[in-house]
Amino acid sequence: MAVTSRYLTFDGQFESGVLGAFRIIRGFANLKDLAEISVPYEMEDATGGTVIGQQRKLDVQHAELIRKYLEGGEQRFLPEVILSIRCKLDEETDKNGNPIGVRSADDDKLKIGRVLKSPSIRVHRLRVERKQIESIRTDKLIRRVDGNHRLALAADLKDDPAVPTKFLASFCFVLLGPASEEADDYSESLIFHTINSTALALESEHALKLILGQPSDYDMSAESEFAFSPELHFTRLLRDGLLNLPVPTQERLGARPLTNLRAAVHGLLELDPGFAKDLPTLRTHSQTLLASLTDIVTRLEPDQPQLCKKEFFIELAARVWKSTEGQSEHNLRVNNSVAILAQIGEWLGKDGMIALRDHQSLSAQILEIFTVVRSRLPKRVFLARWYPTEKDGEEYTRGKLRLKGVQSAVDQCSAELDVSLSLVDMGTETGGTFPIHSAMYDAIASADIIVIDLTGVRPNVCVEAGYALRNHEQNRLIFMFQPTDTQKAVPFDLNTFRYEPFTDTGEIPDKLKPHISAIIRGASAGTV
Repeated sequence: MAVTSRYLTFDGQFESGVLGAFRIIRGFANLKDLAEISVPYEMEDATGGTVIGQQRKLDVQHAELIRKYLEGGEQRFLPEVILSIRCKLDEETDKNGNPIGVRSADDDKLKIGRVLKSPSIRVHRLRVERKQIESIRTDKLIRRVDGNHRLALAADLKDDPAVPTKFLASFCFVLLGPASEEADDYSESLIFHTINSTALALESEHALKLILGQPSDYDMSAESEFAFSPELHFTRLLRDGLLNLPVPTQERLGARPLTNLRAAVHGLLELDPGFAKDLPTLRTHSQTLLASLTDIVTRLEPDQPQLCKKEFFIELAARVWKSTEGQSEHNLRVNNSVAILAQIGEWLGKDGMIALRDHQSLSAQILEIFTVVRSRLPKRVFLARWYPTEKDGEEYTRGKLRLKGVQSAVDQCSAELDVSLSLVDMGTETGGTFPIHSAMYDAIASADIIVIDLTGVRPNVCVEAGYALRNHEQNRLIFMFQPTDTQKAVPFDLNTFRYEPFTDTGEIPDKLKPHISAIIRGASAGTV
């Protein structure tokens, strides 16, 4: 590459038939010059579901990190910058008809041709007249296929007179047809897609271990690494800090892949970019976080050992700790963080979410969690009640109406909440004889919701209520009562229970439905 007052010139080796079809020029040039002559062609929606262009939106933060990296370090390396050249080119051949190069038209804004006449020397030159650059950029004649973030802030790079090659980079010009050729637009998009989707990405743990595991004699200084990537340096600080924790604390946290630390760092910097305002601030936050993590895990681990060892725990603990920021006293923040994490652990444990993995299909894990939640939803409603006979006169009719009301409440909740509830009423059992006490107790134990009709205050119903209370949480029991001529009130206090008195059996569905619905919703959320 050469620079004159009038022209920018780029020299490189020409080759045709690359990957079967492409003509290219490869060489070296200053990033600032490559940036000056080229533009990104950002992808936009066109008509009929088609698109034009191919570039993603610029990530300014990423571009800024690249700029700092290029200016700051002694060891700088960047992959090849790939640009597409869009102009009409005539092929040049040797005397046997073999292609040896290309040549642009004399009136083209882009001047491309062989540098030397010898057919064995394939060096080509792109020459751009400075006064034509604005027009070339407007017409998108030189497009950034790969390397847009490297070129985005290249104009802001500060030259170093002592190192004239500081920003020298390799380039590859892909020679395509005029900008109006849609077939070559497709070729350009195909190259972009191939570069960005088919390469085998370096596994993150491997990449982090590789860079953080180098001998300290050859590492970048802390200042240089922070300038290159605050996220990487924060990961190093956490890695080193964890390795220096007391052995019992390390054991409580379990094996900690570097990718977990990087995820925690990414989450924290996303939550509060001020963490990485400067290197001293980052160090202070890292030390505070490690000290807090030590105290939190020491107190939490006895009750939640599984949670403390999970891949996501450090980021989770860090976010919870950050949420207590308004509290100035350290121990108070630790206590509140432990309390929150303990509640989270209980909740996650109920639904199997404590087993979430970072590198497994999130969709598959969500489906598994959903299955667990669905399996926990109530399915059986047991009704403990007095079974009046025809000898009991009007109470026999009322008993059937009460049963009908309970069945209606169960059916309505099933339909409204999209659950499958069945009512278990032992008085409706038919068929051969069975041991009533054993069958009754088994039915109570296997039920999810217990409705206890205390009407008539029958001893057997009270016994069943006691057995249900022994085998189920109190908030899974619903008591109901209708006064009779002989029993005007329940003989014990039900103020702390779900209890609905009624005078008319028609009230039963509206009385019971809110309680049944609340139990179902609580079971779904893991609170009942």
